[in-house]
Amino acid sequence: MMDELMLVTATPFKRNNKDSLSIKDFEFALSFDLKWMAPDLASKIRDRAIGANLLKFDGKGLVPNFDIRKIDVPHAFRPSDSIFTERSVIEDIIALIVANCGKNAREVTALINSKQEQLGDLVDIEVAGLLTAKETGCNIESLYERVYGNVFGKADEPS
Repeated sequence: MMDELMLVTATPFKRNNKDSLSIKDFEFALSFDLKWMAPDLASKIRDRAIGANLLKFDGKGLVPNFDIRKIDVPHAFRPSDSIFTERSVIEDIIALIVANCGKNAREVTALINSKQEQLGDLVDIEVAGLLTAKETGCNIESLYERVYGNVFGKADEPS
């Protein structure tokens, strides 16, 4: 199953047959062309896609961090309401790896679990996910801060 955020992110580029879109054009496509969401929610989707490293801003416009030619948006596809709920950092790491290596979410989860086992279960799942993402050639810069907060924020919690 293709990641829903990836499908939503790819659609404006595919629809406009472009490799780069201005922020305005990306959000306009989601809200007015496709009529999928209100403009404020289109901004939220843009931010989530950037946070999940599916999109980047190259100074001129938004550019997908994955090959949109490999994405087939099903006919009559509409995003579910769940797309607007915040995903965990491990879900974003899995989506990033899926977007970049052509494996499905189940295969990626198995890779991450295997990496964690190789490390003797001494690291959090998010750290194993980052290592797996790096090994599969993903740019993980945008996820460092969230993983750091998740992992080291736990040290401050009372036991």
